[in-house]
Amino acid sequence: MRDPMYTDMSLVSEPLRLIAYETAAVLGPEWRVEAILSSAIVVHRIGLRICLDDGTDRVLLTAHVSVSRDKMRPLEEITADVQTADDRATSVRRTVEAIRTEMLPHFGREDAVAGLRVLSIPLRDAGIPAIAQGGTEKTYIEYRLELLNAVQHLFSEGERRPLGVIITSPGDDSTRVEVRIPHLSIREAARITRALRPSLSTPMQGIENLPEEYRYQLGVTFPGMTAKHVVSDGPRYDDLVDPDGVLTIRHALAVKRVDDQNHTRTWAAVWLRNATVAQAYAALSAYAS
Repeated sequence: MRDPMYTDMSLVSEPLRLIAYETAAVLGPEWRVEAILSSAIVVHRIGLRICLDDGTDRVLLTAHVSVSRDKMRPLEEITADVQTADDRATSVRRTVEAIRTEMLPHFGREDAVAGLRVLSIPLRDAGIPAIAQGGTEKTYIEYRLELLNAVQHLFSEGERRPLGVIITSPGDDSTRVEVRIPHLSIREAARITRALRPSLSTPMQGIENLPEEYRYQLGVTFPGMTAKHVVSDGPRYDDLVDPDGVLTIRHALAVKRVDDQNHTRTWAAVWLRNATVAQAYAALSAYAS
C-alpha cells in the first residue's frame, strides 16, 4: 500500500494534475502519478521519480539522480522547463518529450546497471522479451542476437528485428552505449535514424562509393552522411557514417543470378558506437515503436 502522503492530490492545481496523469499515461503502462504538497510526481515502477511543478505558463521538471557509485556523494539536481499551451494535449506532448530527452537519460549516468534500467524502459513498454545480464561496469541487452554482417534472414512484414546493446561504464558518470540493429529495410533504418539526428539538407559525401543503382535512394534518405565502401564480395557492404562518428548505417547488397538474370536483395543495419544514454534511448524507443 502506498503512503497516503503521496496519494493526496488536494494541493495540486487541477491543470497540473491533469497534465501529470495524461503525461504518465503517454509515457507508458509502468508509470503512475503521486504528489507531495503542491507538486505532482510521475513515478516509474523501477524507482525513477520526476517532479512537476506549476510555473508561469510553464511546467517545471525536477529530478535528483545519482552520477557516482560513491553513495556519500550528493545527488545531482536535473531540471527542465516546459512551455505550456492553451491546448492541454500540446502541453502533455511537450512534457513527455522533455522527460524522455532531457530527464530520463540522466538516470543512466551512475553506472552500466543504471544505464540498463533506463534503456530497458522502451523495450519493457513494448513487451519485447529481451535478455539482460552483466554488472556495474558492463551490461548487455540481447533480443535474438545476430551478427551485424550476417546474411539477411527472411523476415515477415512487421516482424521484430534482432537487437544487441552493450552498456559500459568504467568510472563515475562515464556510461556509453553500443547498439546494433541488423536486417532492417532502408525505410526502417531511416525511421530509426530520424530519431537520432536532425533533418539535414547537405548532400551525402562520397556517394560515388555506393552501388550505382542505389546512390540516389541512399543519398536522398541519409543526407549529410559520408559513404564508405567496406567490402565487395557476397554481399557487398557500404557504410554511411554520421559526422560525429556515433551513427553508422551499414548497407548490404546481395546479387544472385538466376536464368541469366541478376536478382538483388538489399538491407541495412543501424549501429551506434560510443553513444550517450540519450542517443541510445532515442534509438531504442524508435526500434520498439
